[in-house]
Amino acid sequence: MRSGLQASSILHSFVGLAKPRASAAPVGALLTLGTAVALVLSWTGAGNAQAIDTTLWATNGPVRAVVRAGDTIFIGGLFTWVGPATGAGIPLDAATGTPPASFPKVLGVVSAVISDGAGGWYIGGSFSAVGGIPRYNLAHIAPNLSVSAWDPFPNGDVLALALSGSTVYAGGGFTQIGEQVRTGIAAIDATTGSATAWNPDADDWVRALAVSGSTVYAGGEFTNIGRQPRSFIAALDASTGNATVWNPNADDTVTALAVSGSTVYAGGAFSSIGGQARGHIAALDATSGSATAWNPNASAGVSALAVNATTVYAGGSFTSIGGQARNRIAALDATTGTATTWNPSADGDVLALEVNGSTVYAGGQFTAIGGRARNHLAALDAATGVATAWDPNANDAVFAFAVSGTTVYAGGEFGGIGGRMRHYVAALDATTGTATAWDPNADSFVYALAVNGSVVYAGGGFTTIGGQARSSIAALDVATGTATAWDPNANDLVTALVASGPTVYAGGPFTGIGGQARRSIAALDAATGSATAWNPNPDSYVYALAVSSSAVYVGGPFTSIGGQGRSGLAALDIVTGAATPWNPNPNGSVFSLAVDGSTVYAGGFFTSIAGQARNYLAALDAATGTATAWNPDAGDAVAAIAASGPTIYAGGRFTYIGGRERDHLAALDAATGAALDWHPHPVSGTVYTLAVGGSTVYAGGDFSSIVWMPQAHIAAVAAVPDVQAVTPARGNAVGFVSLTVSGHNLRSGATAKLARSGQADIPGSTTAVAPDGLSLTVTFDLHDRVPGAWDVVITNPDAQSAILPDGFTIEAFAGQLALEGGRPNPALTSILVAFTLPSQEPATLDLIDLTGRRLLRREVGSLGAGPHLLDLGSTPHLRSGLYFLRLAQGNRVRHARVVLIR
Repeated sequence: MRSGLQASSILHSFVGLAKPRASAAPVGALLTLGTAVALVLSWTGAGNAQAIDTTLWATNGPVRAVVRAGDTIFIGGLFTWVGPATGAGIPLDAATGTPPASFPKVLGVVSAVISDGAGGWYIGGSFSAVGGIPRYNLAHIAPNLSVSAWDPFPNGDVLALALSGSTVYAGGGFTQIGEQVRTGIAAIDATTGSATAWNPDADDWVRALAVSGSTVYAGGEFTNIGRQPRSFIAALDASTGNATVWNPNADDTVTALAVSGSTVYAGGAFSSIGGQARGHIAALDATSGSATAWNPNASAGVSALAVNATTVYAGGSFTSIGGQARNRIAALDATTGTATTWNPSADGDVLALEVNGSTVYAGGQFTAIGGRARNHLAALDAATGVATAWDPNANDAVFAFAVSGTTVYAGGEFGGIGGRMRHYVAALDATTGTATAWDPNADSFVYALAVNGSVVYAGGGFTTIGGQARSSIAALDVATGTATAWDPNANDLVTALVASGPTVYAGGPFTGIGGQARRSIAALDAATGSATAWNPNPDSYVYALAVSSSAVYVGGPFTSIGGQGRSGLAALDIVTGAATPWNPNPNGSVFSLAVDGSTVYAGGFFTSIAGQARNYLAALDAATGTATAWNPDAGDAVAAIAASGPTIYAGGRFTYIGGRERDHLAALDAATGAALDWHPHPVSGTVYTLAVGGSTVYAGGDFSSIVWMPQAHIAAVAAVPDVQAVTPARGNAVGFVSLTVSGHNLRSGATAKLARSGQADIPGSTTAVAPDGLSLTVTFDLHDRVPGAWDVVITNPDAQSAILPDGFTIEAFAGQLALEGGRPNPALTSILVAFTLPSQEPATLDLIDLTGRRLLRREVGSLGAGPHLLDLGSTPHLRSGLYFLRLAQGNRVRHARVVLIR
């Protein structure tokens, strides 16, 4: 019998429990740049952020456990799928369904796609980055699959797109786009990204667009548009933006439009349109706006329309249309409105349709269509309705299609295309990033993993795994994934595991395991699965375990364990199970533990431990239990800790730690507690588990993105190098560059110099001497350097050299528009911005919040060509958080980030 404890109380135990920080960030801990620096960098990706492995497959649900053993990464959690982290927009081969080797990944949701007519794509939706470059809700992907400089920057969702000549029409929920106030609908110059004077000014969302000659048709939720009352549908003059006399006057939302000759087809939620009763779909006379006799009368909403010769294809949530039973997709005779025999019968809503020759592409929320299992995306034979072999296998809904040549671009809210079903536990190849054949197929979540030799131990809430009945704990063959005979049979969840030699330690809310009464913690024989005599018997749950040669360290909400009063944290004798005198006594729960030599690291929800103020993370003497001077002072809960030599990695819910802004993931100096410059920023959610393997840090959690890339729930990040650069990252540099170098292996007397990438050191490379063994700051004069790629080379006194992972591309000054983030960054009051202009043309510098709202603007073109440093002034009215700088001159745009601390 289960104890009745809900799994969610364990799985979501971090929600709402964090305590507020006692004080603001110490000013002295913030990184500042010298005022003599005149560096300008073009934003070409993630700035100072660390490199992530974009080949590593992601999951469709949170990852709660990650362990690397050899060349295999084992993961457990609440997922049912693993696959490539493609993001929400992807070009697919029309014949094979496979994507190209590389393409710009979209972070967010893609709701609309159109071809640019030259092999590229315009995409709209609700997204924040494309290919790692900030692009909000509207972007252009060039024919070579690069992200173009075109950046209209709408401040709300874009749900519909249409192209006519050199004009891109956009509809959605925005109120500003292309540097102009435009509500719901706009015309954008396809070259500059600026809004034209065309301004129909809709009073509510625009959800569908179609262009025919000099007319732009719009559908949506509006009741006024083009300076006229128009209910849900309108025809707009392409020159003036005024509504024409055409007025079908629908009684509810129009979500789909298609034009064919003299007929405008409309789909949506309406029951009346064009002066007639029409259930969700209608054909309207393009001249009068009246509904024609064509009346398929769908039983529910129509979300997508596509017209091909004599056939109108419709998709939506209906179950009957055209006088026939049709599940969510149908082909209608364009003359009579009756449903043809074509009947793919989808098991979920069809939200997107595109016709290309003899193929009908369908996207939506279905998992079966055309007589075959197809997840959200399918190609259907236009004659038979049968699904072809084309099967990209999206892991979530598809909202939009566009076809150009041999490529189908699909957009939606999916995060991956392809992949494999893996229920709650999986193995990934550390070299290729793909899932291996290892598939234990658990029937419920896996919360903990441990590897020992040829066995993978798993704990969670499952009742079957590896092809066998196993209650919450199992041993799986590391090669085959089958469950071994080892069967401790816990009577409730197992949420923590450590394998140590002949013993497997388990923690969780169980009261029986290994054939014995054991409350919340047990030592199990690794050969038999039986509980040993070791029985600390805590009075509440165990959340965290770590083992040394003499003790088992335990964290949780208990108040007694091992026969002693111990609140939240204890050390248990590894032989007897009795609590040792070690007693740090935290004032809140401990959820993560790591032992490194003579130090025990503890993370959780506490704000004091061992009699010292320590916010959420502490280092404790393994012998005495006293808190060391190490104090990263985290801003919120720490859920995961991994110790790796001179570096301590921490994950959790914090956004500040070690004296610096850090989003949920940080590397800390094991000597000082200071945050290192390793910064995979931003991470969009909580990090719950960490593992270090070789030169890689593996992070698992409930995040959907990291470093502006759609890498969901599991990420591999290059570990802290022995020597590293603080600032700047690889970029385009002009003028002077100030560079701070730090690293655990950097010693007094080290030198730094510039060298041509891939070549031997050249005469004249700048050299500077480190003042101490912690860091050195040097300033390089780049004016006389040859344009091209350069490296920064660090040499220690023993002649050991290292090339920094972040170098420079030095460019000639002419024609370069460049922008650096604010100084200091984070900023406390005023913001200084360094930028370079190539000419005296009009230019603007904007400060923008996360919603896309412009907070202030400076006209800077009059400053003339060259590097500039501009004070934006005091910003007391702004809250703490992340903001964006946007520098625009002509059709060139640069972005940078700035963080404010209040």
